[in-house]
Amino acid sequence: MTADVATLGIDALLDAYAHGDTNPVEVLAASRARIAAYDETLNAIVTVIAERADRAAEEAARRWAAGTPRPLEGIPFGVKDVFDVSGERTTAGSRLHADRIATQTATVVRRVEAAGAVLVAKEGTTEFAIGGPWNPLNGPVRNPWDTARWSGGSSSGSAAALAARYYPISIGSDAGGSIRIPSAWCGLTGLKPTHGAVPRTGAVPLSPTTETVGPMSRSAADTARLFQIIRGQDRRDPRSQPYPTQGRDAVWPPKNVTVGIPDTFFFEVCDDAVRAGYDAFVDVLRQAGAQTKHVRLPSAELAQTVGYQVLFTEAAVTHAEHASRLKDYDPVLVQRMHAGLLTSAADYLRALQFRHELQLELSDVFRDVDVIALPAAPSTAPNLDELTVNINGRKFPLYEAQSRSTMLCNLSGVPGLVLPTGLDEGGCPTSVQLVAPPFREDVALTLALGFQELTDSHCALPPLLERETAS
Repeated sequence: MTADVATLGIDALLDAYAHGDTNPVEVLAASRARIAAYDETLNAIVTVIAERADRAAEEAARRWAAGTPRPLEGIPFGVKDVFDVSGERTTAGSRLHADRIATQTATVVRRVEAAGAVLVAKEGTTEFAIGGPWNPLNGPVRNPWDTARWSGGSSSGSAAALAARYYPISIGSDAGGSIRIPSAWCGLTGLKPTHGAVPRTGAVPLSPTTETVGPMSRSAADTARLFQIIRGQDRRDPRSQPYPTQGRDAVWPPKNVTVGIPDTFFFEVCDDAVRAGYDAFVDVLRQAGAQTKHVRLPSAELAQTVGYQVLFTEAAVTHAEHASRLKDYDPVLVQRMHAGLLTSAADYLRALQFRHELQLELSDVFRDVDVIALPAAPSTAPNLDELTVNINGRKFPLYEAQSRSTMLCNLSGVPGLVLPTGLDEGGCPTSVQLVAPPFREDVALTLALGFQELTDSHCALPPLLERETAS
């Protein structure tokens, strides 16, 4: 067993277990060693799981020895620290929950553990998944590609942990881009599923109509594998739905797939390196047989503003019980809650009407195309000190720019998949987002898998790990 065994993906790890090259106990130890080596710098991990992980790894080793492995037997994973794990802290990145011990385990965690995976750690988040990068309880999570930059939010620790190869898979949540933006800025493949496709039972509540739970990893193959495990209805979450599995026929090469190319809004504020990666991605799909068609999304320009209005209003209602403790909150979160509290019932209802109009607009577009390709984020990762993004040499406020392409999916409820397309001149990842019709994650995942079989952007190593490899 070598120290880098924790860096392997799901298939490689399962193959190594099957051939006796390593075992889940050794891989858990290697994963913990990577956390010990890198996390003082990155600050991705809130809690390292102890006895629970040891028991799971030992059970996985026994199952491999007996020839009875489950689908994810012995695969190490992490979860964003908004998901309850019985007997462990769930801080949600807040001083208000600093000592909260969970008495239940979130449905998604139970499903992954039931498939044989080993929970290694709980990962950092912005406060209640809606605060700013400088978390008042745990501090900021730094980006493995450039530690002066942020990993993104709100699934901040999940993204940094995966990019640093602590383990191959993680579970995040996404209310405005919180899986996809950190995935984009850390070179990962992250999926925000259809609203209701994955239950939120056992997750700290935020926004019932915009937030979705989803998988993150370093490849489309691993993200798809994890999604299959966590999706499906849990009746304790009234918004979760049965996942339809009939008629799933997405195939590669994509000769019968049409990719929608949007109008100018998504490229008006977009760095040239991001656009170059986008164009290269579309060219690969065309060469593989996909068709392209220009599409109009006239409501897209308002989707970010209206989506935030819905998110902030619902978050303010969710956190109303703590209104007397605003001094203990992250100032960014307080500002967002105030914005939500100022939303009138009439404005909220108008926002919901806009959501319906956006859904109808997307439904019309999806009659002509199978997916829509968008820039995942308009820039590469932001500077932590200034909280700005650099777009063609100009600095833009982080919060103004980051969700231009992502909030569209949260407001409408459709799925969005982010995957890396390359690196900019500073060596930071660029990414693209595939937006699909409801419950057609398979189309986006199949295109991403085919792209990654033909290219190697998803295999690039952050400088932090390149130095490790060289030594």
